[in-house]
Amino acid sequence: MKKKLVRILAMAVIASSVMSSSAFAAVNEDVALESTNQNEFEAIILEIENIKTSHPEYSDEEVLNVMNALHPENERGIFDIWNALTDSEKKLCIRYPFDALKVNTAKDIATKQTERKFGHNGLGDRSDAFRHGIWNAEMTILIGAEKAELFATAHEDKDTSGVESDGHTKLEHKNMDLHNNSVGRQIGQENTELSEDEMADYIYQVIYQENSPFIWLND
Repeated sequence: MKKKLVRILAMAVIASSVMSSSAFAAVNEDVALESTNQNEFEAIILEIENIKTSHPEYSDEEVLNVMNALHPENERGIFDIWNALTDSEKKLCIRYPFDALKVNTAKDIATKQTERKFGHNGLGDRSDAFRHGIWNAEMTILIGAEKAELFATAHEDKDTSGVESDGHTKLEHKNMDLHNNSVGRQIGQENTELSEDEMADYIYQVIYQENSPFIWLND
């Protein structure tokens, strides 16, 4: 019975999301759009805000239950980005929705700048280290180092059993990412005045220093 009620509420939230164009505009004004994924992510945040506004008495866990009902894992579609998040990321999106938008903006900046500097977004190589570094640097500028660490660590909250396609274990990749995330946040704190392109150029130089603080698994 409880699951049925959650599902009914979820459908009501969908209708509310479609009708709440003024709320969506407010989200658009808060963060510049970087990609189609940002559009989809804004829709996710709008859903969360609608649930919290309609039911201010709901705990974060209850909001999470409604969002999971809205986005069953066996269904794919425009909102499937929700199920690409780790459970820890979902909880942070509910707790800090507008910070989450900025985190996603920083992610898009990182992906774009990695492509600009390396021509690809690789796995376990220098480009991977660079991407994590600039993502965390930009997050630190946008939401502060403390929250940036929360979101970056939540992103790594995944199953670490087995190996990745490059032959290195998932645990090795997680440790690499956590280390490079930390380096990126430090750079962000020390270089708040840099533009996106300037930040990318600076981190690229640091990546190629003889004693670079960044680490990677593959040449």
